Amino acid sequence: MSQYEPIDASARATLEKLPPWRRRLFLFLRAVAAFLLIEGVIHWAVILGIGDSTPSHFEQMSTMAQAAVVWAAIIDPIAGVGLWLRAGWAVVLWLIATLTQVMFGALAPAEMTRILIFTMVELGLVVAYAVLSIKAAQESDER
Repeated sequence: MSQYEPIDASARATLEKLPPWRRRLFLFLRAVAAFLLIEGVIHWAVILGIGDSTPSHFEQMSTMAQAAVVWAAIIDPIAGVGLWLRAGWAVVLWLIATLTQVMFGALAPAEMTRILIFTMVELGLVVAYAVLSIKAAQESDER
């Protein structure tokens, strides 16, 4: 089985062949991908002022908070698409994005409430990813 598998009708057959913990990891990463895509849309809504009154809430944020929102609006959907497509770089990008959001939150905590909520959820997801990865690796070693 090659490392690169194009998206096609055989994806379900590939999923069914995976051992249980690897299947759980696969489905978990798909759920994280969906979360990141939704998070990206929410950040874009903040940037565009959708649902805000005039002037936009985004325009009133500090430069640090604006940078954090723009960063998340760009990087989260990219990582989400990569995770969905099972790209090798996607997990690394997701971890970098989460670490960066933690740093932004530490630098400007007062204005970062929305991003801090997403960041806390993502930190929980990172822990869950670590546990699932370890279980999947142990399962592979046993075979």
